Amino acid sequence: MLLLSAALGLVLLVALVTPGPANRAGRRYPWAGFGAPFAVLAGSLVMPLPIVPLLAGAQPWQWAPAVAAPFAAYAMARRVSPPWWKRWHGWLVGRAALLSFLVAGVELTVVSRAVPATEQAARIWIVSLIATAGYLACWRVADTGYWPVLLIRDAVGLLVVAGAGTWWQRRYDLDGPATTLLIGAVAAVGVSSLLAGLWRLVRWLRHGPPSWPRPPGLATWPPQPGQVWNATVDREDRPVVVWELKRHCAYVLPVDPVEGPREHMRLPLAEWHRVLSDDAWLSLRITAVPYTGFRSVRGRCPDRFWERMGRRTLSGPDAPEAPTLRSAAGFLSRPRR
Repeated sequence: MLLLSAALGLVLLVALVTPGPANRAGRRYPWAGFGAPFAVLAGSLVMPLPIVPLLAGAQPWQWAPAVAAPFAAYAMARRVSPPWWKRWHGWLVGRAALLSFLVAGVELTVVSRAVPATEQAARIWIVSLIATAGYLACWRVADTGYWPVLLIRDAVGLLVVAGAGTWWQRRYDLDGPATTLLIGAVAAVGVSSLLAGLWRLVRWLRHGPPSWPRPPGLATWPPQPGQVWNATVDREDRPVVVWELKRHCAYVLPVDPVEGPREHMRLPLAEWHRVLSDDAWLSLRITAVPYTGFRSVRGRCPDRFWERMGRRTLSGPDAPEAPTLRSAAGFLSRPRR
């Protein structure tokens, strides 16, 4: 039983701090950090406080410590969430409230009310730890699964692990609430990831890669009109001037090293030295670039040229490239250099 519990616990720990699946180029989010598991360990000690008075038959004034549980739930939800959620306090409060109800419900289901709380303190904490880690891991895996096909792949792997754990438990009669809860937690992470992946895959194939949350591997987001970015255009890595943002792509004006056959605007290095390394030409044909095509920001377009672009007649845009299963699996077009 100890070996099975350790294996399932390790899977749950990895899911709790995962940076999410990486695509072929290695683009992924940062992991949750070394302190995240310790925050969950400490917070799970506080989460059972609302049910302890029920087990101990406490007086009303002895319920005061239970007030700390919602604050601990909020702190853990915020600590494990990726950076883009940490300013959405209302959303985190909702996650924390669900965590508080979940832990209380699981505790009252598993823990015996006929036994004093002091005599089953270790069991109460272990149940709280598994329920808390499993719940937060569900959100963590779903939050960091930008590439839908890869998220579905990982979800299937988690469900296989849960199924193997169930088979092992029944094959060797390893009955125990902790092991059963661990299997249920891993299965819950797998099911939530599978549902999130399928939903995102449908949206991806209909509309293309989303602009939010930001694609993995980018320090600055989102691109803004007037900014100059490195992006993949026609399978070439080149600077582009962001013109307009749409729901699932951005309209840009590509920068070419030489004047092309179509209408261009000259970009002298004397005025563009902060963002370009040589004289260049700006194409006046609007091009649609999916948000996964952006790589890094270079700077801003000089104000004088931005005003000139607004006075020029721009052609296009062409229809954006149709989203495919290949792109949803993180297979991005490799730029020609």
